[in-house]
Amino acid sequence: MDNGKKPTRRDFLKLAGAASGSSILAACAPAQPAATSATEAPVAGALPTAAQAATGPAFANGIMPASYGGGDGSYDRYVKDGIRLGLIEYFPVNYVDPATGKRTGWNTDIVLAALEKSGITKIEFVEGPWESMVPGLQSGRFDLLTSDVHVTPERVKIIDFSIPVFWYGDALVVPKGNPAGLTTWESFAGKTIGSALGVPYTDWLSERTDLKALPIYKDDTTATADLIAGRMDGYVTSDANYAGFLLQNKDLPVEFVNSYVPRSALSDWTRFGIQKGHNDFNNVFSHALAEMFIDGTTLAILQKYNLGQRNLFVVPGMV
Repeated sequence: MDNGKKPTRRDFLKLAGAASGSSILAACAPAQPAATSATEAPVAGALPTAAQAATGPAFANGIMPASYGGGDGSYDRYVKDGIRLGLIEYFPVNYVDPATGKRTGWNTDIVLAALEKSGITKIEFVEGPWESMVPGLQSGRFDLLTSDVHVTPERVKIIDFSIPVFWYGDALVVPKGNPAGLTTWESFAGKTIGSALGVPYTDWLSERTDLKALPIYKDDTTATADLIAGRMDGYVTSDANYAGFLLQNKDLPVEFVNSYVPRSALSDWTRFGIQKGHNDFNNVFSHALAEMFIDGTTLAILQKYNLGQRNLFVVPGMV
């Protein structure tokens, strides 16, 4: 792309789309187990020798790829006996569609599609409050978390994670047609930009001295009313939460600005929690997720809920 022209966001998206598939598939490939003697038998429920001895370098978030060696039999057990999905009832992530009585939502749809591709058909949904998700996974009440739990070095010690699936974070919402011409963080200069109470986006905006005004809102309803009335030029908010708001408030004359580059950390990538040491299942499930990224299944699911391409292509250094 060294043609003397500054690369555009479209160029980056093309590169990201080409690179992400190969890197994701490589990352979730199962590690080769260490050779064992003919008399050496694995201990039921224990991590395989290769995983126990893994010393490969960990990422900053604590993920150590070398620890995901297979051989524990978890996949075969889930195919035979079924799998229990832990979740929090929360629209539009995981919820029951009142029209059909079926479970849906962007996380639910992604997980069910990956399980179908993995050949796991016996599925039980187990609801619980947020604080029960990780302990429930540890205790065996759940086998897989359909409600995403962000990776932290502390959590990596007690549960495992699938590959990253999609990202969510700050987004820029403007009146239909974008009359103020907002496109980037830099374009906010001299404009009235709203944000939500208690989110990091407000802290970042409050550090600026070039905004015309920074109104803070307790809810999306009030903020959107001011946006439509022209009392502010743009609204910085969570794209996931606002996508849910738009699903419940259709035909509002507002739109996302696709050229806006999110400033949130990559800890906002959605992954699915898995019982510690269930590496056979993780390898199969993560491969299914990777193929869904490549064949457009994941994007199609996200688009049903007003999310889209920007939620698949956010990596450090992208501008």
